[in-house]
Amino acid sequence: MRSLKDDWLLDCYSDAIRLQLDPKFIRLLLNEIHRRLDDPVFRRTWFVLSGKISSGGSREARA
Repeated sequence: MRSLKDDWLLDCYSDAIRLQLDPKFIRLLLNEIHRRLDDPVFRRTWFVLSGKISSGGSREARA
């Protein structure tokens, strides 16, 4: 089951990409995301979100 912390992490990452924040900060977020990929639900959510980010979709499109 996804936790609020997982949702926060994914939202934070998508905002950091959209706002073009410091690459070191984005890398730290990505390291934490990769650490959590053992969880199948988190992994599935991450792959959906990462596809939307790379295709230029926004967080609002997920709602």
